Amino acid sequence: MTNQEIRQLAVWLKETHLAGAEIRRPGLHLVLKRSADEVAVPARVAVPEAANATDEPLLKTPGLGRLLLTHPEQSDVLASVGSRVEQGQLIALLQVGDLLLPVRSQRAGRVTAVLVPCGTTVGYGEAFMRLTD
Repeated sequence: MTNQEIRQLAVWLKETHLAGAEIRRPGLHLVLKRSADEVAVPARVAVPEAANATDEPLLKTPGLGRLLLTHPEQSDVLASVGSRVEQGQLIALLQVGDLLLPVRSQRAGRVTAVLVPCGTTVGYGEAFMRLTD
C-alpha cells in the first residue's frame, strides 16, 4: 500500500467521522486511528443479514475505494443491467487515489440490478451488483 493510498484512507476517515480503520491482507496489516475527541458524529455500523453464500446472487467489492462502472476516459458502462457477464469478466473499477483496480465478476450470470451509483465510495465486501443465473 502506498503512502498516497494511506493518506486517502485518512481523508475518508475524517470525512465520514470514523474513529479508525483496520485493513488486513497477506503481507499487510494497517491500522489507522483518530483521536476519539475529534469524532463529531458517532459512526453507525450496519450488520449484514446472514445469507447463504452459495445462493447469494450479489457481487461484492474486493476492497475500499471509489467504485466506477465506467472507465474515466470512456463513456461505455462495463456491465449494464440486462447484460450477460462471465466469471472473471471486468465489470467495474475500484479507484484508490490515482490507481484503478479491476473488479471482476466472481460468477457468471445476467445483471439484474446495480446497487451502488457510479462514483460511490465503498468498503470491502459491499454488495454493488445483483446477478441471476
